[in-house]
Amino acid sequence: MEPDPIQAYLHKLERELRWRGLADRVILAELESHLLDALEQNLARGLNLEQARQMALQRFGSVRQVAAQFEKERKLRMQKIVLAIAVIAGLLVAYIDSRPTWDDTAITVFSLLLAGGILGLLARRRPWLVALALGIWLPLWEIPTTGNPAGLVGVVFAFAGVYAGWFASRLVRSAMHPA
Repeated sequence: MEPDPIQAYLHKLERELRWRGLADRVILAELESHLLDALEQNLARGLNLEQARQMALQRFGSVRQVAAQFEKERKLRMQKIVLAIAVIAGLLVAYIDSRPTWDDTAITVFSLLLAGGILGLLARRRPWLVALALGIWLPLWEIPTTGNPAGLVGVVFAFAGVYAGWFASRLVRSAMHPA
């Protein structure tokens, strides 16, 4: 007896998703449900079982296409989370720096570098946007309130931290997956 093509497809898809670090039972159950729904719809339209399976699999796409789409969605979600964290961290650093009793530029700069480095490790795309989301708040506070453009230095350190983390993550990824 031949293996069910849908189950074989799902097995290949599970392997591909695991290889990309994306497989979990919920995703696989959802994919199986969608495939079985497509199969049922094709059977309801009068196709025989083999034609219905083949059409459902064709409509679904190749294993690599489906896995790539999940990976793209996961990266987009992660990028949004990284941006939100960058905004919150930048606002927190700017708030602390704006306190009248705070006068430690070295800690402020180190905070921007460290936060930038961590966020840069997590950012897959547009590190400049993450750096800007982190570092823009300090000059936005300081320039209008003090008239001193020295807060722009915070942006420089945010960029340095984010790009250092981003380059480090790219080096690690390229070492793990050589071309």
